[in-house]
Amino acid sequence: MGKPNWKRKHQQRGSRPQPGEKPQPQPPRPQTLAQLQAGRYAAPRDEPIAIDARLTLQEPFQFPPTLIDRLRRRDVNVKEAFTLRDGSGDYFRASLRELGPAGGMALPYEKMSRSPEPNVEITLACAVLGRQRMIFVVQKATELGVTNIVPLITDHSVQADGLEHERANAWPAQVVRAAKQCRRGSLPAVLPPTTLEGFMQSPTFQQADVRVMLDDRSEHGAAPPVPPKRIVLLIGPEGGFSDAERTRLAGHVTPWFLGGRILRAETAVLVGLTAVQMTWGDFAV
Repeated sequence: MGKPNWKRKHQQRGSRPQPGEKPQPQPPRPQTLAQLQAGRYAAPRDEPIAIDARLTLQEPFQFPPTLIDRLRRRDVNVKEAFTLRDGSGDYFRASLRELGPAGGMALPYEKMSRSPEPNVEITLACAVLGRQRMIFVVQKATELGVTNIVPLITDHSVQADGLEHERANAWPAQVVRAAKQCRRGSLPAVLPPTTLEGFMQSPTFQQADVRVMLDDRSEHGAAPPVPPKRIVLLIGPEGGFSDAERTRLAGHVTPWFLGGRILRAETAVLVGLTAVQMTWGDFAV
């Protein structure tokens, strides 16, 4: 067996160009939050698909071309199912039968016994987690009924120049996949990554009825006197928010203390969203 060609392997790895070899161009990576605000990693919210007519099972219905782009955004192809609401407010599952420039036709085959849509508006503001765990966070947050997902750049989170490595461009597509899996009618918004300070200045934060932060270092805060409809849930990175960030948040958020175990950040997302839904949302009994 001959000697291995170390030069060839070195070139294949692309660690350093050889003499006379032109370096390969690298794709641009966002370096500043200003670039992130352009919306490269964002996707707008989309309300449930609705038609004015009342639907009857096994009776096909026509829909206008205004719904074509919304079905395509949900990655719904002919012969696939989607969720919609009819003129009476009931939700149905329908099979897409035809799709063309003039609109399309679908067949309702199941009337849903419960609405798949959340009855409260939940904004999840989660510090960007490493090792591509935000893909998991976005998927599960969609299934658990959030309205908005806000990736936060915090002192201890992944920073702006690491978002490309975390496949942040895949987050909007994960929303679509998760919505299809849980038969949800709406698509939550993925907002552009922002700093904690930037989020605190946003209307979403300031206009919330209650703002909750999972925190094992504070006493459990009191519940609001009136059940809230607009809720912000903040989840910090591994190790939590920094002392400076905690000071900034003090007085603006209600701390929640959930048990004596230290949770991984992505576990805290699941626990926190479930607690919100069981306290004020559609998990409440």
